[in-house]
Amino acid sequence: MPDDPVRGWIQSRPYDLTFFILSPLAGLLIIWAGRGLPFGSQLIVAATFLVAIPHYLSSFSFFLGDDNLPYYRARRLAYFAGPVLIFAIVAGLRVIGFHRPVQSTMFVWNIYHVSRQSSGILALYRRLNLGAVLEKRSAGLAILGTNAAMAFWHPDRFPPLFTLLETVHPALPWMVRVVAVPVAGVALLRYGWLLYRRTRPVSGAEIGFLVSSLLLFHPYLWVPDADQATFAMLMGHFIQYLAIVWLLNRRKYAGADGSEHQRILAAISANWRRVVAAMCTVGLVFFLTEKALVALGIGMAYVIIWNAMTLIHFYLDGLVWAFRIPHVRETIGPYLTPPSRIAA
Repeated sequence: MPDDPVRGWIQSRPYDLTFFILSPLAGLLIIWAGRGLPFGSQLIVAATFLVAIPHYLSSFSFFLGDDNLPYYRARRLAYFAGPVLIFAIVAGLRVIGFHRPVQSTMFVWNIYHVSRQSSGILALYRRLNLGAVLEKRSAGLAILGTNAAMAFWHPDRFPPLFTLLETVHPALPWMVRVVAVPVAGVALLRYGWLLYRRTRPVSGAEIGFLVSSLLLFHPYLWVPDADQATFAMLMGHFIQYLAIVWLLNRRKYAGADGSEHQRILAAISANWRRVVAAMCTVGLVFFLTEKALVALGIGMAYVIIWNAMTLIHFYLDGLVWAFRIPHVRETIGPYLTPPSRIAA
């Protein structure tokens, strides 16, 4: 049998390089544009509404699949009441002016959320290249520890969280990196040893994505503005997430019948032009919503929507991508690591 050119890659070499391994370069473009280009601010606004917001909302695409809805409805507290409760808490805290817990939660949860996504995609490459499940814990700790150390290397650049931690103890904001660095170092050493002991060479795709994941948070080391550093880091994450969700839905629902909402999901996922059109539509709706709320003098309502949407995305992703749950393994796993792509 001739070699399958896509074996070991989630989709293909061009697709994986563009949307997974090299996607963090988009963050460097954001930094460069924001600092020097005359249209830099417009580019950042466009990236926010056309990439960031569709990324946050794409978690809800899981509710459109006919195989997911019965499972979710049997667990209404987790999948429906949870998001409503998060929105209510965010709105309540924002209304009374107690914004630091919301901002701090977003910052910390963001580190964990992005690290988990990186670990999850790396796990796909591990499975496609016949790596051992034993490597999972060390890889995850290495990525999380490295990301946390970079994010907290200059904790004073994010005042809301810095002030909260400092009220507990003046040294606490600086202790995170003191703990994160050795955790990441030990985990990397163990992970490297496990990779060395593999019975077959580690693929370039897997190594490439590992390096990309470990460097994802580097803007926190050298960009003074924490908001700009965060957005630059997140651009790669946004692109990776959108690419993996599109790929999953395309493979899973292409040509599928079912309910009207599933057929809509299938129709959008079947063509990249429709995906782009959907992203532009979502972005335009949110752009006009923000302008309308600001014009009405209730701009804080949009801030509440944005913050709640972010936290709900974090929360839902912890459920819909939890491979420890049999339903998730059965409805996602076969489509992202099919036998035809596992290395021979």
